[in-house]
Parts: sequence; C-alpha cells; structure tokens
Amino acid sequence: MSPDFLENELSAVRALMRETAGSGRGAGHERIAAALADLLGAGGKFLRPRILLLAGMTGSYAPERVRPLAAAVELLHTATLVHDDVIDDSPSRRGLPAVHERTGRKDAVLAGDWLFSRCFLLAAERTSPENARHLARAIDVIVSAELDQDACRWSFSPSVRSCLRKIGGKTATLFALAARAGAVECRASPRHVSALTRAAWSAGVAFQIQDDLLDWTGSEARTGKPVRRDLGEGLCTLPVALALRAEPKRMEGLLTPEAVRKGSGEEIERIARASGAFELASAQALRYRDRSLADLGRLPASYARDELARVFGSFVERDR
Repeated sequence: MSPDFLENELSAVRALMRETAGSGRGAGHERIAAALADLLGAGGKFLRPRILLLAGMTGSYAPERVRPLAAAVELLHTATLVHDDVIDDSPSRRGLPAVHERTGRKDAVLAGDWLFSRCFLLAAERTSPENARHLARAIDVIVSAELDQDACRWSFSPSVRSCLRKIGGKTATLFALAARAGAVECRASPRHVSALTRAAWSAGVAFQIQDDLLDWTGSEARTGKPVRRDLGEGLCTLPVALALRAEPKRMEGLLTPEAVRKGSGEEIERIARASGAFELASAQALRYRDRSLADLGRLPASYARDELARVFGSFVERDR
C-alpha cells in the first residue's frame, strides 16, 4: 500500500458517492441532486472514508467491499451535516451556502433524508449484514446525542464528563464505526479490530475538542465558520464548561440568550483565557490523542498503521 494507492481509492469512493446521491429520477430528485452535487464536490476533510480504508488495509484489503462502505459512512456524515445546518440555521458549509439556503428548509430536510436512504441502500446491498447493523446502531447513537444536545440548549454545566459524553455520541461514534467497519470487512483479526476501534474513538474525541477550541480561538477565514457559533446556539462545549468550573460567579450571568445576543462572548473568552480553560481543554485533547496512538501501537508496523497515526496525530494540531 502507498499514498498514491490510498488517494486512488478515495477518488473511487467520491465517484461512488456522487453516483449514488444522483441516482434518483424526476424533477424533485434533480433539484435536490444539484444542491447535493455542490456539497459533495466541495471537498471537506473526508476523514471517515480515509480512516475506513486505512483500517481495511490492516487486513486483507478488498476494494469491492470497502469502497461502498466508505461511501455509505460519508453519505451518513453528510446527511447529518445537512440536517444540522437546517436545525442551527447555519448560512454556509464548506465555503458554500448551506443546502437550505439554496433550496429552502423543506428540500434541505428531504435532501438529508435522501442521503440517509442512499447510505442504507449501499450498506444493505454491498456490505456485510454485521456492518449494516453497526451502521444502524451508529445512527441511533448520533440521533440520540443530537436530541440530548437540543434538550440541553442554554443549560450550561461545569461537568467535563457531560461534555465528553456528548462528544462520544456526536463525533467519536462515527470515527469508531469507520475504523471497525473497514477492519471487519477486510477480515482483520479481532484483536486488531478492537485496537482500531478504540484508537478511532479516542481520536474522534480529540478531534471534537479541537473543533470546540477553534470555535473560540480560530479565525473564520481558516475554519469557514463564524467564531463562537456554538455559544450563539446555546451549546455547552468543553472550553465553556471548564471556564464555568473555574469562575462560576463571573460566568453565570453571561450565559443567557439575552447576554449572548448583547455580546457577552467577548467577556466569556477573556475569562476562559485567564482561567486556563483553553489550555485545559487542549491538554484533554492531547490525552485522547495519546490514547489513540497507544492503541494503534498494538498493530504490526505497516503503511496503514503509520498513516492512521499521522492522521490521528494531526487532529490536535489543525487550525481549521
């Protein structure tokens, strides 16, 4: 295996995604397919398919088995993004107007539903029953996490455990699914499947913590998203929880919808910096990164293992 081989495989997955998402007929399908074509062609990190293919390379790599599975996982991820943007009324995604901005909210919801259906079609027709079941379970976990998060909007808590539990459901679950599915589909040993799954889950936690930090410390030009977006939506992310734990009296009156609308985010950021909340969150991300790399170390040396280590290690170093 080599970098060129991996990139060729990823190109094949992208082509399969476009083919699958655009396979409907009729005027309604054409309108939705056009909006989705822009989104699917806009790049993105494509992390989950990359992880899935690399995990497959630790076993007896079978392109005809893992490509549809990688496409299904990324279609699932894209569907959740489309629906998230509708729920959060986000104006853009991957540097383009969000799907609901171009098609309206109703068509955007239908577009997300269409991607879910295409995801399951690929999984049902072209992957093992075991991986299809795990895909269904992942959707259950992700949707449950979204429901819990929505129920807790504007309810801020200093609990680190609560933040990590949300991250596990929202982000780490799909990373772990990708690694497990690729390894199982290519018949990696049970011991290696377990190590890959744990590594990807920990890496997913590190990835999301870094994402939550960039919501405060990043630049819109680099991330493609407005800063403090999570705060504006009433979401309690790890940096805010840590600042609240350090300075509960100063933070309490700043975390209401009215205060945030009036610009309390600047004061919250000052408190988070002064209290060391950002550094503590970053240290937490590094701990999960190190757990991930330790689990990868249980695999034999190979291009796939080393590339996964590079990818997982980069999660805490990125600025976008």
